[in-house]
Amino acid sequence: MAGMLHVHFNDRDFRHVQLARTADPLWEAILGLHVAYTPAPRLPARLRPWHRRARHRLRQHDLRRTCRFVNGIAPADATYFPDFLTPVESEDGITAALRTLRSTPATRLAREIRLAARHRPLPPWTRRLAAGDRTVLADLADALHHVHNRLIAPDWSEIEATVAADRTRQLEALEAGMPAVLATLEPFTWTDPVLSAPYPVNSTLHLHGRGIRLIPSYFCHTKPVAIADPGLPPVVVHPVRRHPTPPRATHPAPHHDTALAALLGTSRARVLTALTGTTPPPTTGGIATRLRMPASSVSGHLTVLRRAGLAESERAGPHVVHRLTARGRHLLDG
Repeated sequence: MAGMLHVHFNDRDFRHVQLARTADPLWEAILGLHVAYTPAPRLPARLRPWHRRARHRLRQHDLRRTCRFVNGIAPADATYFPDFLTPVESEDGITAALRTLRSTPATRLAREIRLAARHRPLPPWTRRLAAGDRTVLADLADALHHVHNRLIAPDWSEIEATVAADRTRQLEALEAGMPAVLATLEPFTWTDPVLSAPYPVNSTLHLHGRGIRLIPSYFCHTKPVAIADPGLPPVVVHPVRRHPTPPRATHPAPHHDTALAALLGTSRARVLTALTGTTPPPTTGGIATRLRMPASSVSGHLTVLRRAGLAESERAGPHVVHRLTARGRHLLDG
């Protein structure tokens, strides 16, 4: 039965709210894995293209095996998965996060594995982990690194750009005070002094002056996720805010064309602009025909745009199609 999460603030807590600077690699690895194993019809439209790419990547046997290993301890339908999988050091990058994970004390491993086992049956190897087996812990850290590198990292530019846009909106709201920021969080409602959202179970979190770390997530798409252990620094991961895409003219204004050309070069700016407002997404040949450019030139420009995180490409049947990333859209939106 679904419940509610209630986060209680006091005056001191407002001075200790932290807004994550960027996407968190371990949270995104675990939540991205959840998205990959969720049927596409249950996902929001914005995640379905990524879901298709993820399912294609999971055809690789070694990646599929690794994802199943991680999914054994942190499945998509879990009411709880161990907090040690997402250490706060993850804000400093995947290397720092995995270093901390590998050094998790045996007492904490045992406590959190026992708690997870109360919610669902766990695979047999977790018993060795609960007993403090460092080899199994190292294997789990390596598996998370593999999931991040092979499943998540190919789209990291778009993930970072989307989370950065959400942080920008939070900072804009901050001009009206922290309660205004809390009121923008989805799917939360803010009724001073309580922040509430749908949650798998009923849970109440009293901050007691410790503040809270708020982490927007590209892959979190239904309910927020909170650190369960009341003894750990409070953390809540929430979906990036949904916002309507502003209407864009078929052709950008002339001064905008000029600015893009100065930044990217005329031909590359034309290729980037050609990725807007096209359904279905264009192929290399389609862009070449539309712009009257050699296909080889278009292909070269697309390679540069992908490396810059402005465009992405994926196979669709016999063709490779191209789209703007969130970063590319932000650039074109000026």
